[in-house]
Amino acid sequence: MTATVKITCDGQGCKNVISNEANGSTDDVSSLMEWHEWRNDPTTDEYQYCAGCWPAVRAEYEDMHEQGELSSNG
Repeated sequence: MTATVKITCDGQGCKNVISNEANGSTDDVSSLMEWHEWRNDPTTDEYQYCAGCWPAVRAEYEDMHEQGELSSNG
């Protein structure tokens, strides 16, 4: 049995999707994200961001951390 994995970027207005359907690659989400250079939200694994959206998301979280809105654990 083969599992189909589709991950949609959670960046605002982004419609990028990665999937293992095209070449039957791994059904492991972490491996699929690493292969495509996607990132998880730094505070939860619930949201994922494509390589195009990640720099802006990372900058936003860095600003929030500097402002004391996030702990160093988040």
